[in-house]
Amino acid sequence: MKTGQQPFRKPNRSDWVLIGVLWVMAFPFMVAGNWEHPWWFILSGWVLNVATHTGPVLVIVYVLFPAFLFTRRYGLLFLSMLAVLAFFGLVDQLLIWQRYHAGQPFRWYDVLYSFIDVATQAGVLAAVLTGKHFFETQQRLIRAEKERTEAELRHLKAQIDPHFLFNNLNVLGALIERSPEQASAYLHRFSALYRYLIRNKEEDVVPLADELAFLNDYSYLIRQRFGRAYEIVTTVHIPDTLAVLVLPGSLQTLVENAVKHNQGSETDPLLVELTITDDTAVVRNERRPKLTPVESTGTGLKNVQARYALLSDKTVRIQSTAAEFVVSLPILRPVPIDSPNPALIHP
Repeated sequence: MKTGQQPFRKPNRSDWVLIGVLWVMAFPFMVAGNWEHPWWFILSGWVLNVATHTGPVLVIVYVLFPAFLFTRRYGLLFLSMLAVLAFFGLVDQLLIWQRYHAGQPFRWYDVLYSFIDVATQAGVLAAVLTGKHFFETQQRLIRAEKERTEAELRHLKAQIDPHFLFNNLNVLGALIERSPEQASAYLHRFSALYRYLIRNKEEDVVPLADELAFLNDYSYLIRQRFGRAYEIVTTVHIPDTLAVLVLPGSLQTLVENAVKHNQGSETDPLLVELTITDDTAVVRNERRPKLTPVESTGTGLKNVQARYALLSDKTVRIQSTAAEFVVSLPILRPVPIDSPNPALIHP
């Protein structure tokens, strides 16, 4: 799945740099054509030319293309482009008349020449920007495939992590000697956790209800391993957890991160709070660094951030203070059936 297209997009920094470089390169030609005029007249004319020829490019590339080209409404796109170019062609001709022919009658047929001039120069700049965006899109697709592969590898690694297996099998072995009934329950949760990972390793998103069930199984393993040292409390303010989506393993990753890096004890348990509202799933825990620092590359949290960046325009928010660590994940929703592109996800 992919994220829904926005009704418009904003030029990024590299877009502005490219536009600026192209117009700086065009400046000598502007000087050559107006050499007989004072420098302030040439400079002001160049600025006005930049405005009247860049304006339609910004509207076409960043407003009309996302609104009509990506939704395949080509007729509206064509008419809208004509209207935009006609407007800026008229403005361009009015400025030329004011600067060079003030006092003479305004010749409306000259607007056609300005329209052609604006369309030509704006077309070149729009083509360059569109080519740049196409290249960047291809790079994002390559990165998306790489991130997907890394996410799959991470899940596979978790499935066969010898330390993870060793710790849980040790707990299972102790339970078999002490309480066969508890051992059976533990094995049931342990197998359910692995089934979830295997079943959803190909999925981009899962219903929140499934992720909460997975987290419940994981929490059970934590309780059996650490006793009451970690208290995981979940509060859900959404009536239908099957109707909203999260990334598979995302909530478990955040809880695992809290347990991995913070000290808890039977007498003073670490509280890990998960609060789910219509828009966000927030995991909050007090900061109690373990006496022996845990070696970590932060791959889990970075992986969640990267996957959310690919699926939604909403970002994962992290608040880290000396007292607590808070991570907020966006809640995602599928697009309604009558949407022009039902394969997309809306935050």
